[in-house]
Amino acid sequence: MKQVKLFESFVNESKKSEKLAAAIDKSMIKIDESMSYTDFALAVGQILRDEYGQHTFKGFMEVLKDDLGI
Repeated sequence: MKQVKLFESFVNESKKSEKLAAAIDKSMIKIDESMSYTDFALAVGQILRDEYGQHTFKGFMEVLKDDLGI
């Protein structure tokens, strides 16, 4: 039973992240079709700082590194 809940949680998060990724991409194209990675990184940093808080940085970076394979 515990594995099923874990899987369901992962699937729900996956659907949310896919939907969010599509919305971010669409918004970026509206702002600047050839947005630099510098502007993108700075915008993500601003959101993390201003909206989520420093206490989320470590977890965010762990997930990001794992997802990117670094």
